[in-house]
Amino acid sequence: MNGQFQFNSAHKFNGVIWNTLAIPENEVILLEVRNHEQKRVSFSAFNYKANSFLWQEKTLEEPWWVNLSVASKGVIIFTIYIGTNNPDKKGIIAYTLNNLQIKWWSNDFSLTGLSGDKVYGINTNLGFKSQVLDLQTGKECQNTPFEQESKKVNEVIRPVQYAEGMPYFDQVKRFLIGKLNLLPVVSLEYIEYNSCIFVSCYVEEGGLANYLLILSENGEELLKEKIGEQLQGVGLDTFFILDEYLFFVKNKLELVSFKL
Repeated sequence: MNGQFQFNSAHKFNGVIWNTLAIPENEVILLEVRNHEQKRVSFSAFNYKANSFLWQEKTLEEPWWVNLSVASKGVIIFTIYIGTNNPDKKGIIAYTLNNLQIKWWSNDFSLTGLSGDKVYGINTNLGFKSQVLDLQTGKECQNTPFEQESKKVNEVIRPVQYAEGMPYFDQVKRFLIGKLNLLPVVSLEYIEYNSCIFVSCYVEEGGLANYLLILSENGEELLKEKIGEQLQGVGLDTFFILDEYLFFVKNKLELVSFKL
């Protein structure tokens, strides 16, 4: 690293970081961490600018069959799988962001989207009927069409994935071989941001290893991090950029960030 990027934070968790969810308006990253041996899922809320947790490794009443879904305006919505043998039988439960307290819940509700103050989904108790709920109260609202919110400032920027054999994969492959003597395989993720090139690629090292690279426009190496090794397959969204910060998960257990 040439000093252009400032290390911000690194936090290890007791389990696999299964899912992350950004809340740009609150400068928070939510994390879903799964410990498969204990059949336990925990959740954390990390303020990346303050480099501190609002709360950390909290479990809900349902210890395993629950996952992060959406969050906005100080509310987090989790999906609860009510029938473990039937993935279609599920509900949602809303918690406060600041202290993880229950606000409301809705059984037999399958979430399809969130826009503004409205939660969209299908009520499976009413014959798969479309239903709209108020984000803050959980009460039913008038069933209005879902409207995609306009692009926001500080929106999460995610890379594009290219599989081996695609023209753009081959183009980046030639670039990495020529500049870094690095031979990518299977797939890679790529994005250009602030006159830099960000690449997450896989190489053979007695198994798949995942490297995250930041390069200047002329191919100068600015950052190189091995973020996974002995992998059985490739991942999606192995890194993302938010509010001038780079985030990635290292070895499945550690959330790392740099200030760009």
